[in-house]
Amino acid sequence: MPDTQTHIKQRIEQAHKRARAWQRPVLASYTWEIPSFDAFHIIQNTETSHYYFTSADRSLEMLGCADALVLTASGAERFQRLQYDWSLHRRDVDAILYAFSGFSFDTFVRPQKNMWEAFGEASLVVPKFLYRRLGDTHTLTVSTLVSAKQSVEQYLIQLADQLAQFSSLQTPDSPSPTYTQVKNGVDHFKSSFQQAKQAIKEEKVEKIVIAREEIYQTSDEAFPFAETLRHLEAQQLGSYIFLYQPKREMGFFGATPERLVKKEGPYIETAAIAGTTKRPLSEDEAEAAKAHLLHDQKNLEEHDIVVKSIKHALAPYSATIKAPESPRILQTRSVYHLHTPIQATLDTNASLLSIIESLHPTPALGGYPKRTSVRLLRDIERFDRGWYGSPFGWLSTEGEGEFVVSIRSALVHHQFVAMYAGCGIVQESELESELAETEMKLSPIKEALGLNRVTPGGSPS
Repeated sequence: MPDTQTHIKQRIEQAHKRARAWQRPVLASYTWEIPSFDAFHIIQNTETSHYYFTSADRSLEMLGCADALVLTASGAERFQRLQYDWSLHRRDVDAILYAFSGFSFDTFVRPQKNMWEAFGEASLVVPKFLYRRLGDTHTLTVSTLVSAKQSVEQYLIQLADQLAQFSSLQTPDSPSPTYTQVKNGVDHFKSSFQQAKQAIKEEKVEKIVIAREEIYQTSDEAFPFAETLRHLEAQQLGSYIFLYQPKREMGFFGATPERLVKKEGPYIETAAIAGTTKRPLSEDEAEAAKAHLLHDQKNLEEHDIVVKSIKHALAPYSATIKAPESPRILQTRSVYHLHTPIQATLDTNASLLSIIESLHPTPALGGYPKRTSVRLLRDIERFDRGWYGSPFGWLSTEGEGEFVVSIRSALVHHQFVAMYAGCGIVQESELESELAETEMKLSPIKEALGLNRVTPGGSPS
């Protein structure tokens, strides 16, 4: 640790000189290898903000604790504004920095006070402490925003005190709350379905994705984020696990199978995921279900709309776009999806956030045409989606990163938990099958919370 302390001091001194010269705060950062870390243990035993992301294949795991830098933006130009502010800070730093970032589904915010108040329309956070595992290599990055108003020694003392707390974690009792359902969202979903079908009949849209919100009240305000994420990480193989927890009593988390975009140098990877059926228990039934999904006209039509839209969104940035002609099967623990991987090579210097802005929302989460669908959803849905169905992920100072679509997700707000599921509605859609699909999509979060046996107005039996 002595060498590490020396390096951290040198980085802070360098940032302090720049802050004095430039008359503005400057980020300082240092990264070193550590033996290992248990992300969920750290989340459970610290009362800081937490940000978590693990890739679907579990090769990458990132946990951020506390805030070194928080950037926010709102309005129609939120992606550009966030990119501009991030560019100003990242050019100050000689080392590679990683940030977590998330967005609201829409810039339209309902006037009443809602549960998404702490999240905003666009946020980017550089954590003070970033635990990162890539393969078998574990690292810890310490970052702080250095101002000339405070001495180098003061920054060093603060970081040393906080690092000491992370080094001596004590395991508290894990809360085991019970839950009471306060809203099942079924009636609202049925109403949304009828309005969506009418919009399609009137040829306003080809497809529109409606969501269902289900809300529970907990018996304990200390929500078990760590225990819930550990369950999702173990059970939802093939899904990305994520958490954005800006405050102890507020957090948004989920287990999504859907990557929005991954950028490595000039190479882009994304995917169309649309079309769903339940995953049967027996192997014989499973093969039949896959075959049916691959040939089901309603699901194929829904999927094709998404593929075409993604290709169209990437075309202005790309020299080449590659995708198989027919979809494949993507399986999660509870459902099968139609899945088409899409690869592109950029021929511009477009930023990752610019590409995300072009892609979001894909027809898998909004509808087609995009703008008309989003406008219709403002009237059709009676709740604020917040960050549900939106881009969430990480990006680096080198311009690389990976974002997912935050579905199979839930919001914690004090003693309330709201979970979300959506369905793509096209001309052939039927209400009962779409409603059943929402139940399938809600099941991973319900299982993680032990809600499988909760009845309306009651607690787990």
